Amino acid sequence: MKTNFFLTLLLLVPCLAIADQDALTYLYEPVLNDRQHAMARRIELHARNTELDAAISLSQDLLDSAETLRDTDPTTYGQVMINHGILRVAAGEYELGLSIIERGMEFLEARTNPFDEILTNSIMAKGICQLLLGSLTDAKDTFRRAQHITHRHKGVYNKEQLPMISYLAATNLRQGNSLAADQQQRFSLKVAEQSYGPNSIEILPMLSSLGSYFASRGDTISLAAATEFRLLRSILFRDAINLYHRAIEIIELNYGVNDLRLLAPLRGLASARMFEITQRRYAETALLRSQEIVDSNPNSERTDRAQVLVDLGDFYTITSDKRGKETYLSAWAILQETPGTQQLASSLFDSPLRLYPRESPFLFLDRTPDGVTPGVELFADLQYDISPDGRVQGIEIIDKNVPNKGVRLLRQIFRASRYRPRIQDGELVSTDAVQSRQLFAVLYKKPLPDDPQEAPADPPIEPLLLLEEPPVEAAPEA
Repeated sequence: MKTNFFLTLLLLVPCLAIADQDALTYLYEPVLNDRQHAMARRIELHARNTELDAAISLSQDLLDSAETLRDTDPTTYGQVMINHGILRVAAGEYELGLSIIERGMEFLEARTNPFDEILTNSIMAKGICQLLLGSLTDAKDTFRRAQHITHRHKGVYNKEQLPMISYLAATNLRQGNSLAADQQQRFSLKVAEQSYGPNSIEILPMLSSLGSYFASRGDTISLAAATEFRLLRSILFRDAINLYHRAIEIIELNYGVNDLRLLAPLRGLASARMFEITQRRYAETALLRSQEIVDSNPNSERTDRAQVLVDLGDFYTITSDKRGKETYLSAWAILQETPGTQQLASSLFDSPLRLYPRESPFLFLDRTPDGVTPGVELFADLQYDISPDGRVQGIEIIDKNVPNKGVRLLRQIFRASRYRPRIQDGELVSTDAVQSRQLFAVLYKKPLPDDPQEAPADPPIEPLLLLEEPPVEAAPEA
């Protein structure tokens, strides 16, 4: 049984999220008469404004009006039908949408060869729908078909395949094959480099995106895992850090060493170092450089300066450095100048925010607890206080249906947790009686005597407790 694919997916959702409305990207623009063209434009406008009921209703009218094209122009009729299916998918009607898309593809393919570029939009929409339905093997085959079409027409390293590679990576993650997803992500970087150049500013968004991906992937592997998995963890973090360094170098080369564009990769670099745990001192180096940039740049916004201080305060809180207090208060003070910045201060400091470890939707049990019906939600409800320095105190279990072993693990995690504290009237204050529900999931099923045992494909997930290390002097990294 693969032990960590679910948690890996949960942690990487921000990197590879799939939404119902992603299919709208692949709407066709069929050639129609003036009245039908006007209807199509209105449909597009409704869809862009997420007025999907109106878009679907008008799309059905358009499809009915195009009925005469079934025999005379099946390609155009198929495009109109596929668009209608895409709108159904965007509205969450996956099965109906998929059936309409597939029917439309039959018309589209009636007068084209299987590798015609005109099929690409319909194939991509079909793959997205299959992915949303959980038909992962079918989705992977569909995305590969779309990718193969681009290879035939534009070469192995064409940039049009980048969305397909992203969806293939997302599909692999959902199948529990995170190593294949990593491979797809690395290939996407190679494609971008071939398309734009290895030092082009066009690849900056990808460098940051992949840096975040690989750091999140590394964070799914425990420092206590087996040796080969710790090696994989190191490789993932090395890749993440190198990607952020490349982004920094490209920005410096094109815009200078004091440009505000540096803030994003420096923040990503600091975040990766925090996830890595063993090299946290380098996170401070990146954050301090960010502070120098905003302080010395006449174009920096008040919000930029405050955000850098908040990030630095978070670092100090996680590493139990007493400088966190004054850093947070400096950020809060900067944001008191205008109503707009005061609103940002409220969003940052009105409620405590857990900084470390990242909140997991589930903790894992090795079996269903005795006396609990399989399928019943497994949980522990707790109450605790958060001190002005971001530590958790006074943990109480209010209700639970999991064994004491799970409760002990939960207490251990919360004792090691660090929060960004509240600020009230310019002072750090405690937050009392915070309530939280932690869900649990059963990791293994008990096999029947003749069931084959499948070896784990990926490293096991184990809870990470806070490893404090005091800030130390280090050679500049960023």
